[in-house]
Amino acid sequence: MTYRPAPRDTSDVELPPAVEELTELLARNTHENWARQRMEDGWRYGPHRDDDRKELPSLVPYEELSESEKEYDRRTALETLKTIVSLGYRFEKA
Repeated sequence: MTYRPAPRDTSDVELPPAVEELTELLARNTHENWARQRMEDGWRYGPHRDDDRKELPSLVPYEELSESEKEYDRRTALETLKTIVSLGYRFEKA
C-alpha cells in the first residue's frame, strides 16, 4: 500500500486580517492539546526525545518552544482556518 497524503488545496484561500490574528491563539491551543494528550499517554519532559523512557523536549509551555516548533503549530492552525473557509464557512466574531 502506498499512502499519498492529499490535503484539501487551500492555496487560493485568503483570510481576512482579523481571522489571521486567530492563528497564534489556535497554534498555542494546538500545542496545549498535543502536550496534554502526550502527558495523559505517560510522556514527560526530557532534554532529548527518548521513546523508551517516553521523554520529549517539546513538553514545555508554548512560549518556550523554538520558533520552528511554533511555526509547525501555526501552519496547522492556518491550514485549518483556510480549510474551513474553502468549505464555504465564514467567521464572525460574537
